[in-house]
Amino acid sequence: MNNSKQWSSATPGYIIFLVDQSGSMSESFTGDKNKATFTALVINRTINDLIFTNSAGDKIKDRVFISIIGYGGKGGNSVEDIRSDYLSAFAESPLRLERIKKKISDGGGGLVEIEEEMPVFVEPTANGLTPMGEALIFCKQLIEGWNGKKPDNPAPVIINVTDGFPYEGQNGDEPNKTLKSAKEVMGISTIDGNPLIFNIHIGDGGREVQFEESESKLVDDETKLLFNISSKVPDSYRDAAKKHGFNIAPESRGFVSNAGAETLIKFINFGSSGGTDRIA
Repeated sequence: MNNSKQWSSATPGYIIFLVDQSGSMSESFTGDKNKATFTALVINRTINDLIFTNSAGDKIKDRVFISIIGYGGKGGNSVEDIRSDYLSAFAESPLRLERIKKKISDGGGGLVEIEEEMPVFVEPTANGLTPMGEALIFCKQLIEGWNGKKPDNPAPVIINVTDGFPYEGQNGDEPNKTLKSAKEVMGISTIDGNPLIFNIHIGDGGREVQFEESESKLVDDETKLLFNISSKVPDSYRDAAKKHGFNIAPESRGFVSNAGAETLIKFINFGSSGGTDRIA
């Protein structure tokens, strides 16, 4: 199979949100929010959307297992399993509830702003370096453990959100370490195909580069690395990509460089879709 097995309560999917929590994530991004704050907001909303989508009355169907992995956030080259749980456990025990403002239709063609409570599962953090390679090594261990216990389940998906080049200190070879680790993850064999890695680089106002087919069209080392550590978009994910306005070619890799706020939201929704409507 080629990453086409649908999530179900019997065979849940597995999503790993890989979150860059390095010091540069404190930089301003959109509105009054920095990169770390906006990234946490989008991931929290995505998990809440998954909870809503997989609800049947008062019951949350465990069609997906989620890991939130932060790298750099504890300082230096730290990698932290912030939380790993089934969907129902996230629903039952968020870290806290946060009041947010939301605009909805007023029924007469206009919008009205309301306040609602949103469960929070990951807090914004900006600290330390960018040990992306170490984080991917940890992901490999998680996926191998999952695959050993759940060999019939859909292939896992990693969604990596970063704002920079891998960096562990002056004496390291982080790009090669990151590339090697990513290739090892994508080389794991499951019944449903290989695990997928989708990468999004949060930009600083430069030109967005989306879902390119060839490294030859890329001009800087950072974007080339992102391309090379990203999976080819499987056929099963093409409709989800198009739904969110992404142009997908036959050899497109699942990555975006220099993403703005709107693209970050769409990309994480695409990556966490399971390739379908998330329901089986």
